Amino acid sequence: MRNEELEQLVIQRTLELEAANKKLSHEIEIRKKAEEKLLKKHDNFLKIFSAVPMGLLLLDSEKAIVNANQAVYSMVLREPNEVIGRRSGDALGCIYSFETHKGCGFSDSCPACPLRHGIEQIILGNPSIHGEELNLSLMINGKSEERCLSISAEPIDIDGNLHVIVAIDDITDRKKNEEALKESEKRMSTILETEPECVKILDLKGKLVYMNPAGLNMIEADSLDQIIGLPLLPLIGEEYQKPFTELFYKTLNGGCGKLEFEVIGLKGRKKWLETHSVPLRLQNEEITGVLGITRDITERKKVERKLKRSLSLMTATLESTVDGILVVDRKRKVKRFNKKFVELWRISDAMMSTRNDEKLLASVLDQLSEPESFIRKVEDLYLTDDESFDVVGFKDGRTFEFYSRPQELDGRNIGRVWSFRDVTKRKKAEEALKESKDQLEELNATKDKLFSIIGHDLRSPIGGLKQLIELTLSTSDLSDTQSISEILEDIRKSASTTYDLLENLLAWAKNQRNKVVFKPTQVNLHEIIDACILLMAEAARNKNITIRNEASPQQWVYADENMLMTILRNLLTNAIKFTHPNKNIYLSVIDNGIEVSFSVKDEGVGIKPENLEKLFKPNDFLTTYGTSGEKGTGLGLLLCKEFVEKHSGEIWVESELGKGSDFKFTIPLN
Repeated sequence: MRNEELEQLVIQRTLELEAANKKLSHEIEIRKKAEEKLLKKHDNFLKIFSAVPMGLLLLDSEKAIVNANQAVYSMVLREPNEVIGRRSGDALGCIYSFETHKGCGFSDSCPACPLRHGIEQIILGNPSIHGEELNLSLMINGKSEERCLSISAEPIDIDGNLHVIVAIDDITDRKKNEEALKESEKRMSTILETEPECVKILDLKGKLVYMNPAGLNMIEADSLDQIIGLPLLPLIGEEYQKPFTELFYKTLNGGCGKLEFEVIGLKGRKKWLETHSVPLRLQNEEITGVLGITRDITERKKVERKLKRSLSLMTATLESTVDGILVVDRKRKVKRFNKKFVELWRISDAMMSTRNDEKLLASVLDQLSEPESFIRKVEDLYLTDDESFDVVGFKDGRTFEFYSRPQELDGRNIGRVWSFRDVTKRKKAEEALKESKDQLEELNATKDKLFSIIGHDLRSPIGGLKQLIELTLSTSDLSDTQSISEILEDIRKSASTTYDLLENLLAWAKNQRNKVVFKPTQVNLHEIIDACILLMAEAARNKNITIRNEASPQQWVYADENMLMTILRNLLTNAIKFTHPNKNIYLSVIDNGIEVSFSVKDEGVGIKPENLEKLFKPNDFLTTYGTSGEKGTGLGLLLCKEFVEKHSGEIWVESELGKGSDFKFTIPLN
């Protein structure tokens, strides 16, 4: 029994041991797996710890660094042996840790260290640190640098021991950027607040997001709060609302533009504004609104209106003046001209469109009578600052006066202004007036001479004739035929001379009053000369002078018969008067196909050279006496000159003293 019981007990114990062993093995397996899992977590933790870009420090309860990640080494440029096992100040290179050989925590400045104080508080069970910003002076690469660190610290239990894990983020650059940004924003705010132009921002719906004081003043708003969030469109003049809206949407689509418009302020005052709009973009190029820079152009608009009125007046003045105006700059480019200039110079629109003064000048030179002289004057003026007044003549008879002076701005020559006036009619009127004056002077001289002739040369023979008749009646024996005959002959000569003088006088006076009618016809010259010789036959016989007609019976001319006979009769009278008895007078005619030349040549006394210039002049009648004492007045030659000129011909004399004279005149065939 006892053996059986013992055996049973052994079996029971064995089974219990096997069960316990099995349970232990299972527990060992579970523990092993837990340890492997823990090791894996620890390994992952170390990997994460090392890979985190933020600096991580693991401190024990004595504030010594147990572990640090790569970010810490890179942050302070130190090797692990310079970090592990050290306190935070020593590891990071705090400049105060170098003040004493004992290191971190023993300097006079250390008690105030916020990092040390914060870690101590966590170890004592106080709350964790999150995002505490610390400004530390660290020695890096032998140089002291000011660093701003963001510190977060948490307590952590490792194997039942209290540790502190510290996260360090170097935010030095960020803080610098933030400070720079704040400074920039401050400067920008100052600029915007003092900017004289309006700066405004509209959101995607056209509502106001921001406007600086200058803009608020433009629309008469007391503050930004008064209009923020409101659309600006109601303030804009009705006729400009559509273009303003179009510009707004154009800008939202990435464009930009400029617009001038009238705005009505909140207090009713109207102003003219000019705005430049650009899209407001984020860094990703997304458009979030419209930025507008607007300036007040009210005064400019007033000036522009004044300028437009001034330009309108100037244009009206330019176009209403009788002068042609041309304005050219220093580069010889035409800046302005009026229609009268184009009309006067007959320049085409195509040529004017070139706006090139040199081309314009070249295009009109062929119109001028002296182009070289004109272009020389123009070119000389462009090289000086002188004023000039001159005259230019045209091939077609026109005459322009032109005045030129430099155009100045602020004492500087910026071009030249030319004015041209057509004075053709005035010049012709002046010439006609001068001609009338000369004619009047000539007529006055002739009148005075005629009065002398009438008062002396005509009165003397008539008076003599009267006395002769009275003497004959009172003293002569009327029964003495011979005496009576001689007396009558003297009376006849005196009457004939007086008649010829009176005839010429009446003919000249009639011609001066334009009462002589010019009636040219085809005249046979041989017959006309014969008729004149017949009229002069008695006077020629008295001096035994022979008059020879050398004209051909077939010679004709288109002339006024009465005028032609008057010319020839007067020339024959003079020839007989100044020819010695028993001499000859020759009348000849030459037809050269263009004109007919007449010649009345005598064998008389001739004319002194100083007297030749006095012939045919109305204000200088030449009074001379013939070979038989005949007296001449010069009126006959003056009448000959006027009648010849009626035929568009010329008259002159060729004479040699003592050898006779040859009076010649021409009458054109056409």
